[in-house]
Amino acid sequence: MRKSAHKRQRSLEFHRDHKFQPLRTGEDTTSSSQLPLGFARHDIYTFDSYIPGLNREPADALQGIARGTGHDNIYLWAGRGAGKSHLLQATCNLAALSERACAYIPLKQIDEFTPDLFSSLEDLSLVCLDDVDELAGRDDWELALFDLFNRLKDTETPLVMSAGCSSKGSLLRLPDLKSRLSWGLCYHLQPLDDHENMAALKLRAQERGFELTDQVVEYLINRVERDTRILFLWLDRLDRHSMD
Repeated sequence: MRKSAHKRQRSLEFHRDHKFQPLRTGEDTTSSSQLPLGFARHDIYTFDSYIPGLNREPADALQGIARGTGHDNIYLWAGRGAGKSHLLQATCNLAALSERACAYIPLKQIDEFTPDLFSSLEDLSLVCLDDVDELAGRDDWELALFDLFNRLKDTETPLVMSAGCSSKGSLLRLPDLKSRLSWGLCYHLQPLDDHENMAALKLRAQERGFELTDQVVEYLINRVERDTRILFLWLDRLDRHSMD
C-alpha cells in the first residue's frame, strides 16, 4: 500500500454546525502521473485501496492481466460510482510496477483527439479503455476501435474495457465491433453496500495520511449520494477543510 512521504498524524473531526459548499462537477484533488498519451492516471488507485465487496472475481482477474498471467480481454460494466475507473487505473498502475508498458485512456476525454489515438497501441503489453460507450455513434471512432481489436488480437495484447451497460446492450452501431465486446471475460460490477462504503472511506483516508472518525463516516453515508466517487470527493473536501 502506498504511503505518503510525510504522513500526517491527525484525526478529522466533524462539526454539525459547519456548512460546506456544493461540489463542482469534475472536482478532483488527487495527485497524478502523466502518461505519454497526455491522460492523467491517478496513482492512488491501487488494488490495495480497493474494497471489492462482491467484485472479488473481476479484481483478481484484472490483477492477473496486470502481472502478465492472464490473457483474456475483460469487459466491466456498471452504473456510475461502482469503481470501474478505479479498477482500470489500478490495473495499469500494477502493470507499470511490473515494468510492463501499458496505456489507460479515459474515453470521456477524447474530444480533443482523433481516432489516430489508437495507433500503435498493439505494441504495448496492456491497453485499458475507460467508458467505451462514449464512442457510440461516432463512426470514425467505432471503426478505429474495431481495427484496434483486430491488431491487439494479432499481438495477443490484453484489452480491458469499461462501460455503463452490458456488451449486449451497447449502443455501438458497428455490428462486428459490438460482438467483439464480449470476447473474453465480462463482469457486471456490483455497488458497495453501506458497510463496504464506510470501509472504503476509512481506507481512502488512511491512504491520504489521516484518521476518519466514525462520526464523519456515518454523516457522509447518511447525507451524501451513495456513489463511491462522490463520497471520495467529499472526503477530499473535508481533508482540505481540516488543514485550513
